[in-house]
Amino acid sequence: MKVSVKLAVIAALLGSIMLACASDPNIESAKLNLRNADFQGVIASAEAALEENPENADAFYYKGAAWLEIAEEQPVDQRRDALQNARTNMLRADELFTEQEISSNESQTAIPLLVNRWRDEYSQGISGIDFEGENPPEVLQLAIQHVYNAHTVMPDSTMNLDALSELYFMSNDVDNAAKYMREAIDQAAEPDLSRYQRLTYFFMLQENNEGTLEILEVAAEVFPDEIFFVQEQANIFFRMGETEQAMAVLEDLIARDESNAQYRLVFGSQIYQEYLNLTQDVAAMYDELFDLNQEFRELARQSNPSAAAVRDVESRIDAVQDQIRAMDERRFAIADRAEEQLMIAFELEPNEPNTTYTLGAINENRGLALVDQINNLFDDDMDFSEMEQQAMDFFRASLPFYEKTAELEPEETDNWMKLFQLYTRLGMQEEAERAAERAGF
Repeated sequence: MKVSVKLAVIAALLGSIMLACASDPNIESAKLNLRNADFQGVIASAEAALEENPENADAFYYKGAAWLEIAEEQPVDQRRDALQNARTNMLRADELFTEQEISSNESQTAIPLLVNRWRDEYSQGISGIDFEGENPPEVLQLAIQHVYNAHTVMPDSTMNLDALSELYFMSNDVDNAAKYMREAIDQAAEPDLSRYQRLTYFFMLQENNEGTLEILEVAAEVFPDEIFFVQEQANIFFRMGETEQAMAVLEDLIARDESNAQYRLVFGSQIYQEYLNLTQDVAAMYDELFDLNQEFRELARQSNPSAAAVRDVESRIDAVQDQIRAMDERRFAIADRAEEQLMIAFELEPNEPNTTYTLGAINENRGLALVDQINNLFDDDMDFSEMEQQAMDFFRASLPFYEKTAELEPEETDNWMKLFQLYTRLGMQEEAERAAERAGF
């Protein structure tokens, strides 16, 4: 039978201390069995010693040593019970060594043997993993088993939990990834920003809004300067359709420091993101309206269309148009609130390109929304000329903000592309040509 390195180390110590324990034949037998790699014999001898003296520290030590060796010989996925037995006995041995003020080779090596075993299992678990690329499922599963074993030996190490979380994530098991990251957060002596960010990400993948909001609320309190957590809270409330809750979260952020331009930028940007989300809904409504108009035209081409069918399509067209108008009214109200906060941010910090760009985008998109209404909605009450003037006013209002952004970030060709499009729409041909050159046309 192969004898491990740890066994050889233990055995090498025995010769120097045989006389010290000569009074306990069971301990002597345990030592001899250990040297002969008879690990069940070690356990039997140690248990016999414990029957005579339940507080025999050496007996617990040698039981623990035997279980470590038994675990070494077992398959990776079957070691956990042996490692748990080793841990239990070694910790009890160390406790008794301390209580009894025993100084010996055994007392000095009980905990180091556990640490070495933990290190071996942990290293074998992560050493073969490519954390930047792809890993075969069997490699990931083997790594998980090794780290589980390490966690059995030293369950108070958050390194195990971090590794298990990442290995499960790489295995596309987000539930367990979140479970072990949550345990790492709960167990850690000090809060770690990256763990909170990681768990937030896992909960989002699970579409676990309740869990995400809970961890974000805690994280925002633990890391009050990390506005990421406040932004994500607002995002989730927006996605859940709880707009006022989202606004309340952002208003709480502003209340921390009303003169903080970054807070105002976050507030305005998050509100504007909701505008963009609603824009996607409006786009889908326009697609539906297009299909209905196509259906109406097909009916009109028929020589004798059904009056009921015509009324039905007309009714559905009217309904979709009403939905679009209602949604645009909602979008414009949101844009007004976003603009209000962003204008304050601009006054506080006029050279922040994110602020200037977003202010430009808000005005441009309101103009585009009116253009869409002009081109797609039909209503006798609509004043098209007035709407066209309003749209052009929005486009002109966006211009100085886009120009300021290009001034602040002159190397960003996207800024010049945006100006080229806007100048062209406004009929400013010379300016459009200069912007085209800066855009790289």
